[in-house]
Amino acid sequence: MGKGDEYARLKADFIHEMRHLSKLRHPCITTVMGAVISNKSEPMLVMEYMDHGSLYDLLHNDSVVIDGELVLPILRDIAQGVRFLHAANPQVIHGDLKAQNVLVDSKFRAKVADFGLSQKKRVGATGTPLWMAPELLRGESDNTDASDVYSFGIMLYEVYSRKDPYEGEDHLQVLRAVADTAVNKRPPVPMECPPKVASIMTDCLAGEPSQRPTFEELDLRLRRLDVENVEPGKATAVFSSKRDLKDVMAARNEELLFDVFPRHVAEALRDGRRVEAEAFDCVTIFFSDIVGYTTISANLTPKKVSEMLDRLYLKFDALSSQHDVFKIETIGDAYMAVTNLASQQEDHVARIASFAMDAMTAAQDTLIDIDEPSKGYVNIRVGFHSGPIVADVIGSRCPKYTLFGDTVNTAARMESNSLPGRIQCSDRSAELLMAQSSEIPMASRGKINIKGKGEMYTYWVNETPDETISVRGGTAPSRTLDAISENGVPAM
Repeated sequence: MGKGDEYARLKADFIHEMRHLSKLRHPCITTVMGAVISNKSEPMLVMEYMDHGSLYDLLHNDSVVIDGELVLPILRDIAQGVRFLHAANPQVIHGDLKAQNVLVDSKFRAKVADFGLSQKKRVGATGTPLWMAPELLRGESDNTDASDVYSFGIMLYEVYSRKDPYEGEDHLQVLRAVADTAVNKRPPVPMECPPKVASIMTDCLAGEPSQRPTFEELDLRLRRLDVENVEPGKATAVFSSKRDLKDVMAARNEELLFDVFPRHVAEALRDGRRVEAEAFDCVTIFFSDIVGYTTISANLTPKKVSEMLDRLYLKFDALSSQHDVFKIETIGDAYMAVTNLASQQEDHVARIASFAMDAMTAAQDTLIDIDEPSKGYVNIRVGFHSGPIVADVIGSRCPKYTLFGDTVNTAARMESNSLPGRIQCSDRSAELLMAQSSEIPMASRGKINIKGKGEMYTYWVNETPDETISVRGGTAPSRTLDAISENGVPAM
């Protein structure tokens, strides 16, 4: 293929990709307005105008005061923007995340720019070298969501040092030391960087891509921070002393506490206060388990079983953050989560339903054994139910946040009586879901016998209402959703 043909192909691909990028809309990414394509010049993207230029310009302008009130929304905007790109279908990898590629508008809100053009990769560039992850420098990988996370870690150095990384050092030697797993060179945590941000920075710069947080996790962690937590110069987090390291570890422990417990419970445990049992009038509880888990466990080594569960539940955890669903626990192959508990959520059933649908898809994309793809993919069954519960912390050693009440038992029965690859909910949840979201289809399964509950009407979620559903003892035609209230289910 001649140079002219190659250029024509790249140009055609550019037009195709530009059209895709122009459809992406999010408050934290710059909008692609169009493109300029001419035979006399290189194709150019037309982006929305941003008053304050790039984040790099602000950081290197000595007249601009960089304080917590400015930094926190900017960091949150970046995380939310890249999280959106990574969740897009097809996924968009930035590939060159740095302060110069974050633009700032008149209200000092940040938007991620210069994302997604695969042409950069095709001509050999995969980012700016000092911001590139070590696996990219070693030629072991193309750009990935994990390499974007690494670049974000370097950007945190930019923000708190107001300098380029490795300033004054020989760049070629730096890149060799970054790529060398024995050296594992990274920029030092700036003196002005507070402990909680230092913790995020060091996690992002992990040498192993799988050990870095996702942008979903980064978004969640940044949401928990306040202005004081990110204020430059408030604390020293350089690991030059045991005290500094202790501060960073304490910050990480607190973040873990807030991951495991609702915020008010975590604060009480952190402060040594007693946690009182709480009653909730109506929550929605999700259960899932893996179809054929006993057989899978018998045919795989324990290590491979744990790896499978880890791959699956890392996806579920990311989805729980995305849908703002609170994870309660995993027991073996069972995953339990709840809405309308950690925070008030008027759409709690719709959130669980959307989470359940995405979890089903995530499971179907998870290999049982990555070394033997022929074993197939994970298949789950799902059930959920809505009703009152009591929540409390049990024990003092490895305290456990636990839900109590018949709602928990009924939700578990919805899952155990569901079918492979399907989502079942109770009559009560179906009524609430119909009120909260008209976009999620449901189909009646009919009346089935539930152990300890007798006969119950249940519903399939994300299935068309007019299809015939298999039930125990035969088949039953779909029951219209308008008939839900005829069973005496109270409106919630």
